[in-house]
Amino acid sequence: MIRPIVTADLPAAVALLEISGLGGAQANLARYLRCQPSCGWAAIVDGAIAGIVTLLSQGRVGFVGAMAVHPAHRGTGLGRALLEYAQARARGIETFLLEATPLGEHLYRRLGYVPEHESVILSREGAIEPIEYRIAPSDHAAIATLDRIATGTVRDDMLADLLSEGGPGTTVHVHREAVGAGLVIGDRLGPVLATHVGVGRALVDQLAVACRVVTIPEPNQAALAAVAMHGFREVRRLRRMRLGPPVPVRTDWIWALASPGAG
Repeated sequence: MIRPIVTADLPAAVALLEISGLGGAQANLARYLRCQPSCGWAAIVDGAIAGIVTLLSQGRVGFVGAMAVHPAHRGTGLGRALLEYAQARARGIETFLLEATPLGEHLYRRLGYVPEHESVILSREGAIEPIEYRIAPSDHAAIATLDRIATGTVRDDMLADLLSEGGPGTTVHVHREAVGAGLVIGDRLGPVLATHVGVGRALVDQLAVACRVVTIPEPNQAALAAVAMHGFREVRRLRRMRLGPPVPVRTDWIWALASPGAG
């Protein structure tokens, strides 16, 4: 049986993510359900959650995240059933995107997903330095506009949730126009958006000291070089995959992702 995920499922769903090696997705799962309460589904086997998936609606794009199947049920077709169930319930979605682990990539290829690029997850050791500056509420709309152009998606609800935390962040203006913005969420850098290389480097220089983890689209070599200067080193990669027409992504504008599962 496949049914919607409800709040009471979160402890079991988080435990499943940990078993599946996706412990970093715990905060993301709660955020997804907070932004879009009907975005998640659970597969129930013998009264227990055996698999989960979320599908965020981002305009004409659907982003698949928090996809996990208990090791005892892998190879049974449960993952495919979950993903197809979620896709069948999408409304107005033309393209599905996801960040594939090596374990899940084989399934996604069988379902018609094609690779686009890799997303590099990097981390650094050392103390985190506090940052006092915050993004002004008056900049929120401009940041949403930057994000739409950079990602080719409509993530306004996700951005609003991230900004509502009031964490460290900054906006760069040129002639009163926002040309870049960056946030720190917990110990993670991102999202960071910049229309020019110089702006991206400046944002990384300002915010990297407050972070330990960052995810960057591999085509943005300037961003990878910038975080390397602050001691970040690659720890793993995911593969961005797509089902449907291409999305007009500006990877040169994306200097850090909010999370692999949110785009």
